[in-house]
This record gives sequence, structure tokens and C-alpha cells, in this order.
Amino acid sequence: MADWFRRKSWTQTDEEEFFEKLNRAPKDGRAQYLKIQAIELVQTQDTDLLKVAEDLLNKMLNEYPEDNFDKGSALSTLGDIYKLQENYAKAKDYYKQALDYEKVYPNVITQAYLDYSELVVKTDETNSFDEVEQILLERQSSLMFPAQKYKVNSLLSIINKHKGRQDEAKLFAELAEQSANAETSGLRYHKYLGVVKDRDTWLDKHVQDD
Repeated sequence: MADWFRRKSWTQTDEEEFFEKLNRAPKDGRAQYLKIQAIELVQTQDTDLLKVAEDLLNKMLNEYPEDNFDKGSALSTLGDIYKLQENYAKAKDYYKQALDYEKVYPNVITQAYLDYSELVVKTDETNSFDEVEQILLERQSSLMFPAQKYKVNSLLSIINKHKGRQDEAKLFAELAEQSANAETSGLRYHKYLGVVKDRDTWLDKHVQDD
């Protein structure tokens, strides 16, 4: 049986049971339960459940502002919600908030750097390309998985192509291709974790276009 804070539905009974258990839970764990439940609902990509997830995350941020551990992840997940709703301006704003918060509280690092960068490039917000390039270059040396390297190098290739730096664009395109074709993660105990399973056709097209 799934944990009470990992529901994939939100009937009236689900809601009543969730908040009943939440109110009985230790106060220092409630923010985490709200965040986890929101993430579970976001993963369904159901329109109505996205709205519920948004409400849960806003409740977490408003009622538990002192919870530093879960705040960055909550902000990043709000970005995910608005991206799924195709509200890209708001999604970028929340990803940026998550990034800014990670500078204050670096103990928890999210994928906001990549989600923000990808959204900026895909919406052709060229006035933010310098910022995104800096973000990606700062993260590049710490990337662990081929899937991350594939996306980061693809985005850097597109940015460099936009700036007319063809040699750099070609180099990053080659690095992206190497990562996309990697069959293992390079990790001893998680051999296939983080390998590219589905290529991003949009990125591939714009990396290759002349």
C-alpha cells in the first residue's frame, strides 16, 4: 500500500485523509509531506491534479517558510507545473527563484538550472542566452549522468551557434552526441542510471540545423 502522502488521485476522500494525517504528523515533517504529495500529483500530468499540486506547494511555502530543505524543490516543482500548463513565463520565473534560492541554501541542488536553461533556449529568449551560458558552464564540470551532459552540451551548442561561434558550437554538438550514445553511466553500482533513453528531437534538430 502506498504511503498516505504519495497519492496519484485526489478525490474528496483522498483530500480528507491526507489532511487528517498531515495534521497528526510532527510539525517539522509537514512541509516535506506537502511537497512529496504535490510531486506525485505533478507526475500524473493531469490538468486538475496540477492545480491541486500548485495549491499544496503554495500552502507549504506560506505556512512553513522556515523549511529551508524543501523550499528549492518546491519552487522548482512549481516551475514544472507552469511548464506543463504552457505558462512559460511563470515557469521560468519559478525556476529562476529556485536557482536564486540555491545560492542562499546550497545544501539541496535541484534540476532548476537545466529546466530554466532549456526553457529559455526553446522559447528563443535570446536576451537571456548570456545568463544561461554562464549557468550551464558553471555546472558542466559537476555533471554526472549522460542524459544531463547530452542536454547541457546541446543547449551550449545552440547558444554558441546563435552567437556565431561555429567551432565552439561544433565541439559542444560532438560532446552532446557522445553523451546521447553512451551505453552506461560510468557508475560502478548504477551502470545504466541516467543514460539517454529518449532523445529530444527539438534539441537534435536545432543542434544540427545550419
